[in-house]
Amino acid sequence: MSTKPKKTVHKKKHAEDREPGVHKDPVPVLLFVITLLLAFWGMMYLHTNAGGFNRYVYGPFSSYDMVSNVQPGSSDDPMKKGADIYKSICLPCHQASGMGAPGQFPPLIGSDWVNVEGPNRMLRIVLNGLNGPIEVNGESWSGAMPGFGDLIASDEDLAAVITYVRNSWGNEGSACTPEEAAAVRADSGDRGRPWTGPELMALPVEVQ
Repeated sequence: MSTKPKKTVHKKKHAEDREPGVHKDPVPVLLFVITLLLAFWGMMYLHTNAGGFNRYVYGPFSSYDMVSNVQPGSSDDPMKKGADIYKSICLPCHQASGMGAPGQFPPLIGSDWVNVEGPNRMLRIVLNGLNGPIEVNGESWSGAMPGFGDLIASDEDLAAVITYVRNSWGNEGSACTPEEAAAVRADSGDRGRPWTGPELMALPVEVQ
């Protein structure tokens, strides 16, 4: 009598009978791409809108001060307007530092002509010019400066550039007002020739 081998019956295990394990599903490609795009957008947003100075945004300027210095002057800010006028008219001779040029143009920084009680003499120099010799901080200078009364036609602009010089590079002069500029312009605007050192020294430092 032959015996047939018994068939092994494999019963399917129910889900609850399976051994616990980690099931790994592949990350959808679309989700991966979206994540990368969001990360890239975030980096670009921070790059262009962060609080720090960005040389790519403000190039070729390398600091906030350089950007500020080239902005148009505001009528409400005499120092800013004065800085613009100084750069266009006075800077070639007296330099951005106010140091002038040795043997040619006297310094404005720490000058005993600048740091006085009033702007009367400075206003007359800018309006009509100055013909040396003149002594600045104990040193003699013999050059000549042209007048800029026609070029600086506004009393507000004239007052602004005087105020800027009297309050820059450590100078501590009082501000010049448009009224003072107008008074000096009316008194000496048609003078027609430069001032000399002795003539200016005979005048009061304050506008009368």
